[in-house]
Amino acid sequence: MTTMYDRVIEIELSSLCNAKCSDCMRTRLDNADKFYQKRNITLDELEGWISPLKMNQTKIKLCGVLGDPMINPELSEILFFLLFEKNVKDIEMSTNGGTRTLDFWKELGILSKNSKGRFTVHWSIDGATRNDYRENVNLERVWNNVHAYHSTGGNSIWQYIIFDYNENEIEIARKMAEDNSMRFFTRKSWRNTSSENKFQSKQSKSIDSDTHFEVHKRAYFGLYEKPNIKCRHKIKNEIFIGANGRVWPCCHLHDEHVKNGHESINHLLDVQGQNFNSLYHNDLLSILNDDWYQKTLEDSWNKDHDLNLPRCYMACGDHGKREVIKSDKTET
Repeated sequence: MTTMYDRVIEIELSSLCNAKCSDCMRTRLDNADKFYQKRNITLDELEGWISPLKMNQTKIKLCGVLGDPMINPELSEILFFLLFEKNVKDIEMSTNGGTRTLDFWKELGILSKNSKGRFTVHWSIDGATRNDYRENVNLERVWNNVHAYHSTGGNSIWQYIIFDYNENEIEIARKMAEDNSMRFFTRKSWRNTSSENKFQSKQSKSIDSDTHFEVHKRAYFGLYEKPNIKCRHKIKNEIFIGANGRVWPCCHLHDEHVKNGHESINHLLDVQGQNFNSLYHNDLLSILNDDWYQKTLEDSWNKDHDLNLPRCYMACGDHGKREVIKSDKTET
């Protein structure tokens, strides 16, 4: 039996990456010599997890907390399966663009063209002449890959995170995107501007005057009245599947789980069962129909709830004040 499925599903195809971006959770775990599962989701695993679902109204985001989907050795086969066997509505794949061969990128361009643009590459390039935040990523190689992908009909978005070092290149980049038939979006995010990130931007005040420390303290000590959560899982019908096979409502809770940074996640797994959201032990629909997803998650936004996850308030509280802001308009 097949079930209609019209969610947005973000899938972390790999927990591995060629880059070493300073604010990436994987970089921080590596620098601290902390454990995380270093692996790729296989085609067989993905087929088993989603085969019962009818997905022609499903949007897939191939991104993740730890890795870059381009590292997955079965990426081509997975894309073909999703596009032409599951007939998903569309796929947007985020990548720093600094790996694989030109021939591989040409193959992806053909996939995009043959799917009538249902497959889009979301290029994460943070600068026109400099790409400092994407450490270990060669900008010349990235543009060679862009051109190879476009040469066979690939559909593209260029996302440009604004930092101090690249603020003066936004309009140059916008013109480059236009010349290469790429949709262009700038991104400002509390994560990249309000933390102690060495690339933080002066524009942080336009997003949130609170520092990372202040919000962290409010969240983890309950120093707020009402959480006012703007939850993408509840509002946008999103879920997140990590490279470790766990299903979370969003990337934020996966991030909290892999960093093992707060006892609340461990307490949740103790109460719910260590494998309650693992696709290696339960099927996807059973996980999503669990009482925790259906009721307890929203109840737990109350800071006094036994299963309260402070990360929910930290990331999405205060009416979504700290959500990512994307714009295709000229910065003023």
